Amino acid sequence: MKSCKNYSVSKILVFIFLMNISYKGISQTMVGRIYDYVRQQSFVLFDNGFIIQNENPMNSGYVQRDPSGFMYLRIPAVNPIDNAYFVAWDKNIVEINRYRGANIVGRYEGFVPVNPYNTVYHTPSYNQNFGVEISPGNFTPIPDGVVDENKSFGDIMITNEVKAQECYQNAFSPSTGLDREKFTMCMIQNMAGKRELDILNCVRDSKTPEEQTLCLFGKLGGSKEREIAQKISECYANYGSDWSKYPLCMSSYVNDPTVSKVLACMEQQSKSGNVSFMGTAMCYGLQEFNMNAETQIILQCAAASGGEPYTFAGCAGGQLLARELDKCFTNGVGGDSGCFGKNNDIVKGLKAIGDALNVKFGPNNDITKLWNNTVSDITNGPGYNHDAVKTIRNISNEVDRAADNVSKAVRKAVPKIRIKW
Repeated sequence: MKSCKNYSVSKILVFIFLMNISYKGISQTMVGRIYDYVRQQSFVLFDNGFIIQNENPMNSGYVQRDPSGFMYLRIPAVNPIDNAYFVAWDKNIVEINRYRGANIVGRYEGFVPVNPYNTVYHTPSYNQNFGVEISPGNFTPIPDGVVDENKSFGDIMITNEVKAQECYQNAFSPSTGLDREKFTMCMIQNMAGKRELDILNCVRDSKTPEEQTLCLFGKLGGSKEREIAQKISECYANYGSDWSKYPLCMSSYVNDPTVSKVLACMEQQSKSGNVSFMGTAMCYGLQEFNMNAETQIILQCAAASGGEPYTFAGCAGGQLLARELDKCFTNGVGGDSGCFGKNNDIVKGLKAIGDALNVKFGPNNDITKLWNNTVSDITNGPGYNHDAVKTIRNISNEVDRAADNVSKAVRKAVPKIRIKW
């Protein structure tokens, strides 16, 4: 009894509180102590995440893993979106305030695992001989291992005279003449598929590399990637590239290692240069994105053009499309000399491939007939034809393996990931 007199009332209350928890069947083992030097407070942390303040048992709760991954644990707080406390990976106790930023206020004594996101990003390696020809003589390499060199052709971009005439009329004003950007953007919308337009619009609508990365991440990935991009975009809208405050805005989410990984990929890129979609995608996992040749061509062309329609179209659609658009500006649409008319350079190029296939395989060969029928569907159809474009790309990849007249004709007409020697 005498020894009991040495205990303060508060310590007895803590003892009773812990005994009560144990009695109810919750087994706990102390794993660490948290010291807040600024407020002169200390807490005990148990293996089930329960935390209780020494000498103040009413101040208790449960720690959570930090959903952003920048910190190890989030300590309970009244308003964690504005001001919160964390156990950092280096065992510091960090207070983060949305206005004042982050400050070290204490220390944690206990086990902290190795940060799994500490070195998640690795700079991609590039083969300088394999990439996209943005414009004649302007060659941009792409990261190693992204595209199959045996399937290096992209999608053609073509439309018919009727669609071109509609775009021309909508972009023409008697007082100011032809609005070239409006006209070219209208043409692209008629020549490209949804995926291509999504990529271009991400580049056009984004003000920063981070915005562009998140937009592309959500558009080119699946439902999981869209969810991740949405969560991070909400934080970016509030804090931009001030990564130190992201634990605050992520505090309302359940811990998701994939979100933490993407944030780490972006934050680590920002230390050595600009954040990019390709760097983030390779860090996160390329298998979650369909990074084939046509996507690579569109990505590189959109990035190089900054979303400017004419430059993008000439890059993504190849030199024949650039030549055809130039005719729109100088000779108008249709007729003998206008663009997308009788002397359409793109149609000429595609028909030249058909002629070469006819010479090599004969007019009744399945490949020859499929090619000619597909070209007819594209040139005479009402608009963008995904299946026809896909067929031309697939045949191009097949016949390009032989160095003959067919291969030469294909390379002139169909956009391609080029190998520069």
